[in-house]
Amino acid sequence: MTCNSSKDYFLGELRKLLQQLYDPAALRHSPFIALFGLKSQASPHTALRRILVEAIQALKPTGDVPPYANSWRIYYILQNRYVEHFSQQTLAANLGLSIRQLRRQERLAEKTLADYLWHKYNLEVGIQPFNAEDWGDQSGDYSQKGEELDWLRQSLPHEVIRVGEVITCVLRITNPLIRSLHVTVECSLPEGLPPLTGQIHIVKQGLLNLVSAAVQTAACGKMRLAVTSVSEGLQIALQATTNGSPTSTCGHAIAAQIEMAAKLIEMFGGRFEVTRDEGHYALTANVFLPVATDVPVLVIDDNADTLRLFERYLSGSRYHFVGVREPEQALALVEKSPPRIILLDIMLPHIDGWDALGRLREHPRTQRVPIIVCTIMPQEQLALMLGAAAFLRKPVTREQLLAALDQQLAESDQVWK
Repeated sequence: MTCNSSKDYFLGELRKLLQQLYDPAALRHSPFIALFGLKSQASPHTALRRILVEAIQALKPTGDVPPYANSWRIYYILQNRYVEHFSQQTLAANLGLSIRQLRRQERLAEKTLADYLWHKYNLEVGIQPFNAEDWGDQSGDYSQKGEELDWLRQSLPHEVIRVGEVITCVLRITNPLIRSLHVTVECSLPEGLPPLTGQIHIVKQGLLNLVSAAVQTAACGKMRLAVTSVSEGLQIALQATTNGSPTSTCGHAIAAQIEMAAKLIEMFGGRFEVTRDEGHYALTANVFLPVATDVPVLVIDDNADTLRLFERYLSGSRYHFVGVREPEQALALVEKSPPRIILLDIMLPHIDGWDALGRLREHPRTQRVPIIVCTIMPQEQLALMLGAAAFLRKPVTREQLLAALDQQLAESDQVWK
């Protein structure tokens, strides 16, 4: 692994840790305990918190630095957001920033802190902290796996998923293993199950790892799998039992597969519960997955062909297309049902697109709705300064559109939490 990729992973872990600065359980299980050599401390989680707080204090500018300098803003954000635990809304108001601007400044502040820690503790020398033993992974290079999982999370589009189709595919893939180990499979897939929404490859690989572990546990025995609707979405219940005796090598493989299944299911946004009874060679697992919800996207574009193209792009995704050719039509629609995201062209008839952006930003029903400006004009900076949440330059691919919508939806969900 290169130094840069290790630094990127370090930054990602630091961001998560800052959000959990006052959670003792999260601190105790943080890989930073090993990274900073705190395992022998009487209270390692307290020592870890102290390292982070002291690092933030070390970034406080001296008195001769003018108050408008960017270094003061970086310090204020780190101190108030993570040490003092201000909400984004409060801190944004104090600094005179929008939530979107604050998030950008937060990312800069986090990177500054990561660079300080990286060099203060000389982490670039040999990249020694990033090995499997220190990071608690006995089945391979944890940092490489983490990097690949982060790539999956960021690069794969969200889709509407039929869980029955996914499970059928998983059973088909594992069928050679099922047959070779003489496992009897019972599967209950009721009709009419609600769809899921998310990254299909992540949930499929998670279930594939879980089923593989169950099949190996159930050698010469039985595996039962049932899907039911529950209050939090869909529950996949899996039981595996056998009279056989797995080898120790098989036991290690099963543990690694279960660990990976848990990571992938949690990445998908689900919940994972598993129990292994090694004495009786049994495995019981429950997977809870969120069901799909329609996310209305209002597309304002005077070109009918573009509207039809974007409607095709959103087909089969979690996004529900609503298209209009006139801004006045859009304003009438939002009075009845505000969208979650707006996609706005600038080249519009009768009204300038920039004026339309301003009116949407001021409208009480769309003030907090992220607006993505999508145009052939090379005006990204202007669009962002006038209140757009993001910018897309035409022509746009389906992958680019879905990625932009996914990002805005995720950021919007964080703001509303």
